[in-house]
Formats: sequence, structure tokens, C-alpha cells
Amino acid sequence: MPDASPTTPDELPSALARLTTSLPGLSPSVPQLVLHALWDGLGLARACGLAAARTAPAEWNSRQRNAETVEYLLARELARTAAATSRPLSHRSTTAATEARGTTWAAIVVQAILDFAHTAEPLARTTAETAATWDDQRSFAACVSLFSELAACWRGERPAYQLRYTDTRTSPWWNHPPCF
Repeated sequence: MPDASPTTPDELPSALARLTTSLPGLSPSVPQLVLHALWDGLGLARACGLAAARTAPAEWNSRQRNAETVEYLLARELARTAAATSRPLSHRSTTAATEARGTTWAAIVVQAILDFAHTAEPLARTTAETAATWDDQRSFAACVSLFSELAACWRGERPAYQLRYTDTRTSPWWNHPPCF
């Protein structure tokens, strides 16, 4: 799987696109590989969404806040898999944008998120169907609908998921992966 560790906002969409392209090549019979690819993709999608919301707040800020709840639920389900015991789950941080980006750039970033969600959904489904443990079956099956919901949030179809907290710059799960 390609290295998906960007450090600047300009690298985010291409890193997420590389990861998305690698997903169909993963074997769903190896839940650990699927888990870590989906976890890395979720982290990149989160960073992409934050970058888009900073670039064009009027257009993407509301959708990012809606997607945040689904991102949290996805992180929670992925952390509950039996496959999650193989190594700690963490996200790499990226630097903030140092120059203004345009709405076209933000739209490209959001398209990368949509592509990831649409590619991750069938991989999660197949992994759930072939998983040997009940925890993996249940968690990956839950992720199927959550990836669909993530895409719906970014398409503007889910306006009611917003988490209620005052600091909109970071997410609670982003800095503190869920422990279950």
C-alpha cells in the first residue's frame, strides 16, 4: 500500500487518491490490512475535509461539521474490530495552509473524500462477509453504511449530524482515538 503520510494541505488530495486507488487491491480476508488502510483513509479524509472547510467556509464548513459525527462513528467502529488489536491506531498530523486556496481546490479535495468513501464501502462489506471473528463482521458491516453516510454528508444530503462542542478547529476523536 502506498505511503499516505502527507505533511502539507497540498499533498492531502493526492495522498487520499493514492490510498483510494490501493483499496481494491487489498484482500478482504486479511482484516488487519483493511482496517489500517481504512483508518489511514479516514484520517486523510478528515484532514481533507478540514482543509476544504478552511479554504471555502461558506461552501464546505457546514458539511465538514456534519461529516465529523460520521467520522467519529467510523473511528469508533474501526477501533472495535478484533483486527485493531494488532497495532495502535493513530493519525498523522498535517500542517495548516500557509496560503489561500481557491474553491476549485476545495472541490477537488472534497471529490477525493467522496471517491474514498465510495471505494471503502464495498471493501468494508466484503471484509465483513469474509471475516472470521464476530467483532470484525459486526464492525466492518457497520462501517458499510457509515461510509455511505460520510459521502452523503459531503454531498450536502445530511444536515443534522453536527456534534455540539465549542472548538470547531479539532475533533475530539482526532486527538484521542476511541478506547473500547
